[in-house]
Amino acid sequence: MRIDLIPTADEIKKETLSGQTAIALDILRATSTIVTAMACGCREMVPVETVVEALSTVQKRPDVILGGERESLLIPGFHLGNSPLEYTREKVGGKVVVLTTTNGTRAIRRAAVGSGEVLIGSVLNAGAVAREALNTGRDIVFICAGTRGEFSLEDTVAAGLIMMELYNLSGGNTVLPGSDLAVAAWRLGEFYAHNPLQALYDSLHGQKLAGMGLAADMEWCARLNCYDLVPAYQRDTIIVKS
Repeated sequence: MRIDLIPTADEIKKETLSGQTAIALDILRATSTIVTAMACGCREMVPVETVVEALSTVQKRPDVILGGERESLLIPGFHLGNSPLEYTREKVGGKVVVLTTTNGTRAIRRAAVGSGEVLIGSVLNAGAVAREALNTGRDIVFICAGTRGEFSLEDTVAAGLIMMELYNLSGGNTVLPGSDLAVAAWRLGEFYAHNPLQALYDSLHGQKLAGMGLAADMEWCARLNCYDLVPAYQRDTIIVKS
C-alpha cells in the first residue's frame, strides 16, 4: 500500500487521486470541527465552498444550521463559526449543518474528484481514520488544505501522525511512502508525536489563531486520538462512517 501527500488543495489533480482513498486534512480548524460535531451527534454536514452556496442551501432547507468562517471569523448571519468548541451536542445533536470555510471545505470537495473515497481526518481521530483507510485496501493520498494555496505545517504534521498510525496498524510491512513529500510528513509526525500542540504553535496559521485569542481551539485540535469515529464525504454530504 502506497501513501502519498498533496500539500495544498490547489495542487489536486483528478488523475493523481484515481481510485485512491483520500484523507482530507484542515486541522485548524475545519476537519477538527467536523469530527467534533459528528462526535456530538450531528446528523450530517454539507460542505460548500462559498457563502452564497451556503445561503442558497438554507433557503431550500430552512431546518439546517449555518456554520463557517472567513478569515477565521464568524460569517455575519451564520449560527456558528468554525470553532470545534461551538459544536456541542446541545447545538448540533441530530441537526444538519451546512459548513463553509476558507480552506477546508474547498479541499474536501476537490478531494472527491477522482478519488475512491474521502475520509475526514484530524489529530482527534488519527487512529480511527488510519484504521478505516487501511481497511479499504486502496492506496492512500493525504489532501492537506493548506492556507490560501500555501503549505501548512499543521496539516502536514497531522498527515505524518496518521501515517505513523497506519504503520503501527499494518505491522510495518505494507505501508510505503510514495514520494519525498510523504517521507517529510512522516518525519514531521515523528518529531511532533509527543507534543502535537507545539506543531500548531509553530505554524503560521496557529500563531494567527493564538493572536486572535483562539488558543483554546488549538489545544482542542491537538488532542490525539480522543475520538474513535470517521466522517466520510459521500454524495455531497458528510456522515459518520464508523
